[in-house]
Amino acid sequence: MSRNSSSDRFRIDPQKEEALEAFVQTVAVPLRLIDSRGRVLWRSDYFKSRGNFCGVLRARGFPYQACQRAHKEAIRESIRWGEAILTRCCSFVMQITAPVMRKKRSVAALVASPFLLVNPSELEAEEVAALYKGPERSRGSIEKALSGLAVVKDEGLRQFARELFHLANHLSDPDLGHLMQVREAQALQGEIAEQIADLKNLDREFTPDSMSKLFYEREKEIITKIRLGDRGGARKILHQLLAIILVQYLENFELLKISILELLVILSRAAAEAGAKIEEILGMRYRFVTELSSIQSQEDLCLWVVRIFEKLTDRIYETRHHRNYQRLKAALDFIESHYRDRLSVERIAREACLSPSRLSHIVKSELGITLTEYLSRVR
Repeated sequence: MSRNSSSDRFRIDPQKEEALEAFVQTVAVPLRLIDSRGRVLWRSDYFKSRGNFCGVLRARGFPYQACQRAHKEAIRESIRWGEAILTRCCSFVMQITAPVMRKKRSVAALVASPFLLVNPSELEAEEVAALYKGPERSRGSIEKALSGLAVVKDEGLRQFARELFHLANHLSDPDLGHLMQVREAQALQGEIAEQIADLKNLDREFTPDSMSKLFYEREKEIITKIRLGDRGGARKILHQLLAIILVQYLENFELLKISILELLVILSRAAAEAGAKIEEILGMRYRFVTELSSIQSQEDLCLWVVRIFEKLTDRIYETRHHRNYQRLKAALDFIESHYRDRLSVERIAREACLSPSRLSHIVKSELGITLTEYLSRVR
């Protein structure tokens, strides 16, 4: 591998160089590490070969400044979205870019390129023809360089991007945790936006009464999901609840905070009833108020709620007996599907392959209420 002199802002030690080399060997795509001014600090051996694609293009007069502009734009987008970004480098040639940061400032970037998304034979004729402008004698060198480019299919792109971002995280100081938070927040906002769109398709007016009724319906559903230990189902309903709250209070941040706090009280109570330790839940509820006061944006507020939800459900899983949970879930699933029927303890126990007394004991120990009380709440 060849290495340029290190910049004042970013230095490459043997461990970093070893990590760069290991990445190239793993993904078989050329890699460069460039500084904030676009200067190459490190490059893989591919760029040392005389027939490499980038070198052939430059020999034909293709301006390197165009590549630098493409790199800089990709780095900006990568920081904006908090992940490695797939973009075009030049023409049909692709690149994946991830920032290297120090104290939340971009000091360098990883650029994995050139590579293709399809085999050279599948490229559009007019795209390839644009490369052949110039002396006819050089056409063969272009075709040879083009045929040597790595091809990364759709199924491998996501993993490729994750690995590049992981490498950038390793090279950064302290890490890219703040960018991961950006990505997490944006993904959550996308989920909530979808839920808001679904609300608009419900064919009901967004009046305070209708929103309160809908919130109450979803509140009962999330409590049931939490008690069942259905984390995925509860998370989806949480996104719906956040959408309902945002529709009502998006323009009044203080009322939005109050509604979020009320939601957290509901979630913490459900977690306690589902088996989480009371003293831990009480400690978390005390922290809700102090943490909430420091949050200044709707995006941060929603992300904070989801993280608390994850902590609450973690507490439930830490205290539940796994075997009891599986049997309990079978019984409660049956109740959810047949709560309008005339249900007896015996019938429910039979569906869960338990004796009536054993089922009653598990429900009481895991949920903190009797089977009859649970059935009444579901109804």
